[in-house]
Amino acid sequence: MSTCFPLSFAGAAPRGMPALPSGPRKKPLAWRGGWGPAPHPTHLLLSTVDPLAQVTQLFREHLLERALNCVTQPNPSPGSADGDKEFSDALGYLQLLNSCSDAAGAPACSFSISSSMATTTGVDPVAKWWASLTAVVIHWLRRDEEAAERLCPLVEHLPRVLQESERPLPRAALHSFKAARALLGCAKAESGPASLTICEKASGYLQDSLATTPASSSIDKAVQLFLCDLLLVVRTSLWRQQQPPAPAPAAQGTSSRPQASALELRGFQRDLSSLRRLAQSFRPAMRRVFLHEATARLMAGASPTRTHQLLDRSLRRRAGPGGKGGTVAELEPRPTRREHAEALLLASCYLPPGFLSAPGQRVGMLAEAARTLEKLGDRRLLHDCQQMLMRLGGGTTVTSS
Repeated sequence: MSTCFPLSFAGAAPRGMPALPSGPRKKPLAWRGGWGPAPHPTHLLLSTVDPLAQVTQLFREHLLERALNCVTQPNPSPGSADGDKEFSDALGYLQLLNSCSDAAGAPACSFSISSSMATTTGVDPVAKWWASLTAVVIHWLRRDEEAAERLCPLVEHLPRVLQESERPLPRAALHSFKAARALLGCAKAESGPASLTICEKASGYLQDSLATTPASSSIDKAVQLFLCDLLLVVRTSLWRQQQPPAPAPAAQGTSSRPQASALELRGFQRDLSSLRRLAQSFRPAMRRVFLHEATARLMAGASPTRTHQLLDRSLRRRAGPGGKGGTVAELEPRPTRREHAEALLLASCYLPPGFLSAPGQRVGMLAEAARTLEKLGDRRLLHDCQQMLMRLGGGTTVTSS
């Protein structure tokens, strides 16, 4: 398969995406250290023996990886005023990926040098499937369910080449999508037990993928982090939906809230173990470990002291020793603005009064989280913040200033 996409492309790119190099160059550049075929192709997208097609396939993988990183590894700076730049940038990369996928192997491509390429269909179905799946999840996070549902038919079934593949990662992605759609999308038709069953299938495939992924495959790790976090978000949402509304959470401790069932806890711990395993070789995953470990303790009704310590890791930034002009060695990944807001939401909703004793502290934390999430465009968590503020403040809501 060949791709009608010029290697010297330096046109408009999504905000935050560096322009590709153009003009003469003695030594070509590439996403993986060279424009030549990768010695160990990831096969996340379609593979081919044609050198030019492999180069353009690597570019499509690069676009997918950049889109995923916008969501899973955003800029941790809390002072940025770029609003929902992370989501908009990710969707920009995915739009460009779709355009490249539509042009893949098009008959009019001037780069085709063999008759077999000229008869190749003009679409890369695998790239379009991954792009559509990623976009659907982003739309769910933004509570843009209408946009998500428009793309869902493109994700409901694996492309034939992935169906015939033995790789577990696409199947983990498909079942994660189905589990998330049951709880986060418009079609909330699945019952709790059915949703958990789908989660278990996805978790099993994800574990298989973690066991077989090469250590150097950065795009596979980005997808694994994206899916693992999605599964844990789905399990958390299911647990929270089953809890009765608490009119005055400030007057309650965590022990008064219903604990998750043994089945729910086992599934959550399974995905959390996968996240920890991924974090051993993929450092950005560690930020999510702290938040999900705290959630697991809340679901189990564990002592709030350790839970508070875990949440505090997402509320403070730690750095190792470093001098002026030197390199600062961070002891652990810096939390992003979204993770800071998530920690505020969990702490204000679930920690007992002893940890939030200052007058108005709980409402203040929720208000700060709501402002941050509104700027980020994460309307799913913003909705949760606004609902809790309504219960605490007699109908008060918060908007960004």
